[in-house]
Amino acid sequence: MKRLSMVALALLLPMAALAADAPKPQLFMIHEEIAVPGAIQQYEGVTKDLIKAFAEKKVTSPSFVVNTYMTADLHYLYLTPIANWGQIETAYKDWMGLADVIGKDRFADLTKRGSASMVSYSDVVAARRDDLSYVPDNPRLKPDEATFGRLEYYYLKPGTEQEAEQICRDYIALFKSKNIPDGFTIYMAMSGTDLPLLVAVVTAKSPADFAMADQKNTATLGDALRALQARALSVTRRLERKDSFYRPDLSYMPVSMK
Repeated sequence: MKRLSMVALALLLPMAALAADAPKPQLFMIHEEIAVPGAIQQYEGVTKDLIKAFAEKKVTSPSFVVNTYMTADLHYLYLTPIANWGQIETAYKDWMGLADVIGKDRFADLTKRGSASMVSYSDVVAARRDDLSYVPDNPRLKPDEATFGRLEYYYLKPGTEQEAEQICRDYIALFKSKNIPDGFTIYMAMSGTDLPLLVAVVTAKSPADFAMADQKNTATLGDALRALQARALSVTRRLERKDSFYRPDLSYMPVSMK
């Protein structure tokens, strides 16, 4: 979870703009930390202690609401939903005042232990593009079953954003035509140093469940899917894939907001 000395979200400026006619997206502040491989227990212990402090002090600010995901290569992604860009400044102020909320000595201890168990961190803002995402009419999984996610990072060639969006819409049309029971969610990075960036997320129960569903869906979609994949790669300058796992034990939702 965010350490106060590492929060600089208030300094972020939007580096990409949504189309004027696109529906208003859900924005997220995403704080990413890379843990030291030999200090995982210490690293996660700090986050759990911070969550415990939140609960003890009955912290209710939306700035501290977070859903946490861990990738297979020890990246921890902390997602906090925000209503608009102005909320970033509010979040910054809340984190700046956290020591007064949980106690300065306690906060100093958490910051020291957290810094020692971390390699690096980064902050971005991303928009969930529901208009470019696919939700099956009859989903194969219930929401609480989807604890695994395959993340595909498409670093787009500059100037190809509109084509990438059209490819997403064509994916939706194809999946609908075949009544595919597994959906996908599209996120667009709105800040950062390596834009434009589109991230596609496909969820499953586990890596094995993902592989099984992917094999079945690929066979069903056939050549039409391969054609879309080729188009997607044609507008991509770099592609990365990561497996992630939802970590409810490292997440925080105030009781009053559940």
